[in-house]
Amino acid sequence: MFCKRAIWKQIAIPLFFSTTFFLSTQTAYSAESTQTVYFQGYVGAASFNEDSMTFVESSDSDPDTITTTDLSSMPYLGFAAQFPLSPKKTHVGIDASLLFGWRSDDSSVTAGNGQARIEIDTNLWLLDLSMGLYAQTALGERWRLYGAVGPLLLFGSYSDDTKEENPDVSPVDVKKESNSDSAFGFGGYAKLGLEYALSSDNYVGIAVRGITTNLDFDSALDDEGVNGLQGFLTFTHVY
Repeated sequence: MFCKRAIWKQIAIPLFFSTTFFLSTQTAYSAESTQTVYFQGYVGAASFNEDSMTFVESSDSDPDTITTTDLSSMPYLGFAAQFPLSPKKTHVGIDASLLFGWRSDDSSVTAGNGQARIEIDTNLWLLDLSMGLYAQTALGERWRLYGAVGPLLLFGSYSDDTKEENPDVSPVDVKKESNSDSAFGFGGYAKLGLEYALSSDNYVGIAVRGITTNLDFDSALDDEGVNGLQGFLTFTHVY
């Protein structure tokens, strides 16, 4: 219970100050001029460091049998919003995003003398919340180039369902087991994007985003934190 309270305390403090700063900045800016918002939809994929996202399970009937499941690549999608602090085409502003990634995998392995069969159904999902600063510039009449950096909070949840059959005994011995693991991590992100204006209020483009965090799963091979690279197609509407 104490550990959970400590984790939530670590999360609540930075989120409180980030939210306070964000709201105060938006209130001050809105009082001066009409606010423009770049609202973005992201569709893409992520690739993380393999050892931090490879999960390990051992067999009850044969402890020497180890199974590993690599979940380091996955689809990634979400939303982002950019709030300019200037009405000029070249400006700086606030960048905020909420992204979601998931991966599932089914695998099987034989243990012992080759008769015992182990089936593993694994699921992993990540929730990525970030807020930072961005800068953009216009390239000609239709292109928009921007970059962003800032802190992020990453939450991950892993679960697996294991079914182990041992035909050496009669009737066949079937063991089922479920495990779960969740973790929080803090870190930072850097993003670079390029978009083309289809009209005055709509853009389409690409973005590349790198992250580094201290998130680690107890059941993963490596506990050095989750780092990775993400690529997206972006669809932006200007309000």
